[in-house]
Amino acid sequence: MEYSESRHGMRGFPVEFAALGFLINEPLHGYALRARIAEGLGPLWQVASSQLYQVLHRLEERGYVRRSSEAHSAGPSKTVYHTTADGSKAFWSWAQEPVHTMRTVRVEFAAKLYFLRRLRREAVGPLIDGQLAALETMEDRLTSERKKGSDDSTLNAAWLALQTATVINFYRWLAAHRTQLSTPKENNE
Repeated sequence: MEYSESRHGMRGFPVEFAALGFLINEPLHGYALRARIAEGLGPLWQVASSQLYQVLHRLEERGYVRRSSEAHSAGPSKTVYHTTADGSKAFWSWAQEPVHTMRTVRVEFAAKLYFLRRLRREAVGPLIDGQLAALETMEDRLTSERKKGSDDSTLNAAWLALQTATVINFYRWLAAHRTQLSTPKENNE
């Protein structure tokens, strides 16, 4: 089943899923969640505190997270977020599906690999296999295209060549690193 915006009611950028992925591992308050995202996925994107709280609010509205208050003797209580069963189901559905555009490979596919390597290692190989098949479909689609929307045929040909080369190179990289990516994450990584 292909991930789509309408199926989960979420936007294409996977901040919502990243939040769910970290909350599946353990309930966290907003500041700790932002720190985990920065620690784990910092090379992929930066999430502002205001953006994260908007994401948490949307997840709560969808029933994907619930919050509780945690009292502290050294200050005010903190709001802690927990993943619900629906949130867990939506996360795993997203995490195990390949992406279907090269635009989303760097951020979304990388985040899926990050979580699966830590939380469901046995799903890494099937995700990679599915991604390789999706890349083949992308390449087939590109080789059948003749025009990219410009009246400049030279630009069209060059653009299609670049897109095709990008898909082919990512396919080669992923196939070459399949075994390495499928092995367990080491604690010192």
